[in-house]
Amino acid sequence: MPPISGPDDPLLAAWYQTIDLGEGLASRGYFDHRGVMDRYGLPDSLAGLSALDVGTAEGFWAFEMERRGAGPVTAVDIPSLAHADVLAGARERMDPAVLADTGLARRFALAKERRGSAAERLEMSVYELSPERVGTFDVSFCGDLLLHLQNPMGALLAIRSVTRRLAVVETVREHELEEAHPDRPVMQFGVLDAEEHPGQNITYWKFTTRALCDMLRYAGFSRVEPQEPFSLPPHDLPATAVVAYV
Repeated sequence: MPPISGPDDPLLAAWYQTIDLGEGLASRGYFDHRGVMDRYGLPDSLAGLSALDVGTAEGFWAFEMERRGAGPVTAVDIPSLAHADVLAGARERMDPAVLADTGLARRFALAKERRGSAAERLEMSVYELSPERVGTFDVSFCGDLLLHLQNPMGALLAIRSVTRRLAVVETVREHELEEAHPDRPVMQFGVLDAEEHPGQNITYWKFTTRALCDMLRYAGFSRVEPQEPFSLPPHDLPATAVVAYV
């Protein structure tokens, strides 16, 4: 990996996640989860537990679970945007170079090396998870992924199939629906008002906490513990997290 010259190094720019890289360096991510890690319900100690990070991006939560003692830690994500749930019409309008970019994997490798991590990254879709392909894990984590999926129920079923103890699932929350219907399993579809054409932002779903809870029960988890809703810094994106137990 190329050396990093300092905090302003271009290698640290335009990441998805802000990740501490040692020696006072951190990536400059679109999201900075460091100040809200306690809002997810992830156990403080994961010592002796295997862990899976679904939709890992550059690896923030894989490395955090490892820091909490988990091992082995497996991180999965698609190879590039070309493998995402992009509508055909939106795909035709996208720059082929953007679709083919493998920057998330490269940045994961950089962060792994800098942190001395043993986490392993596998390239696959959440829909491809199965005990036959990846085995099973004590703890599964999935953050900021369901909104980008055409089939979030299918994704949760796949996560349940590889989870032995508990899963932590976080996603974008629809604040107005949450306030108007705090105990109804309501979801909002699409963001047409923020797009020039349908599917441009690859964003399909916003949830109420109750909706996420009920979907996790339908996916086969026996008990769910919703966490207090919060906002993702620095853009104050409303979020909700649920701990689901096998």
